[in-house]
Amino acid sequence: MFSKVVVSLCASVMLFGCPKNKSDAIDTADVQIEKGNSINSEVINVVATNSKGVQTKLDAIRYNLANLSTPESVVVHNGDIYVSNIGGQPGQSPDMGFITKFDGNENIKLCDGATTLNDPKGFAFMGDNYLLISNHPNITLIKIMDNDKCVEIQSTPLEGGAGFLNDVVRLNDNTVFVTDTGKGTISKVTINEKFDGFTIETLKGINLNGINGVTFDPNSSTLYFVTSTFGGDATKGDLYSVQLDKDFNLSSELVKWNNKQIGAGGLDGIALLSDNKLIISDWGVNGADNNAMLYIYDIPTKFLSATISGEITATADITVEENIVYLPEFSKNRISTIDLTSGK
Repeated sequence: MFSKVVVSLCASVMLFGCPKNKSDAIDTADVQIEKGNSINSEVINVVATNSKGVQTKLDAIRYNLANLSTPESVVVHNGDIYVSNIGGQPGQSPDMGFITKFDGNENIKLCDGATTLNDPKGFAFMGDNYLLISNHPNITLIKIMDNDKCVEIQSTPLEGGAGFLNDVVRLNDNTVFVTDTGKGTISKVTINEKFDGFTIETLKGINLNGINGVTFDPNSSTLYFVTSTFGGDATKGDLYSVQLDKDFNLSSELVKWNNKQIGAGGLDGIALLSDNKLIISDWGVNGADNNAMLYIYDIPTKFLSATISGEITATADITVEENIVYLPEFSKNRISTIDLTSGK
């Protein structure tokens, strides 16, 4: 079990792989891995700039792990780091995708040879050992066995075909949303009680070009999502929110937060922060290696409160655990982390 990587940075401690909820707590007596021991890591320069222009250096680490190939999405589960890998170019790498698990000592391929993945991007754990994966052009449910092998439960395409399946957000134990950046839709996937199959229906009331990253706040029943230029419309790059009812259907009008394109418009990941804020990722100008950014928005005011920039590239589908941002750098085959509390 992997619980913590301890890195000495300006006399601070950076947690890598911490549980999000107390109910998910892991054994803190597990071996702690020092920087540079067993994993190849390096300090990188990352700066936060607040709305007044004041800059603060943040503690940030880059991890160069084996077995990564165009990493797209990260999930932290029971102290381990799971990463979806497309394995090549999106839409051009059939049967080359895979999921890796990093437990602090090694980064291994899951389901190797047992499950065919094409463009695995967003994914979510449903319980401890089921994964619902955006596996373009299919939505795929797999079960992870004790030996890290997998069994495919169901793999089904969208009715009428998918444009470009992308992000996944877990709503409850049996329900997820999957975005389709190409068609500009969101699909609701409902897994049955026996976990031996699922149904798919298109969410009514949302049809916007380039829908990409999505997240859900169960406390307020609010869905947040971004649109991006990846859908083919160079004017996209917006942040939206909408209320959901108990059946996860829309119960309010869409609210657009910004009046002009956010950053370069290549918005990808989105996640909730613990201090009533949202963080979103932007690939940057002229491709993956130019001016990648993170943006933090205050939820009550809907105002941009900070930007994060520095030695980060190809900022794909981020996740946040205990105020640590886990960032897959798509074109560089690596994972970076940023401690959002280090600048406070």
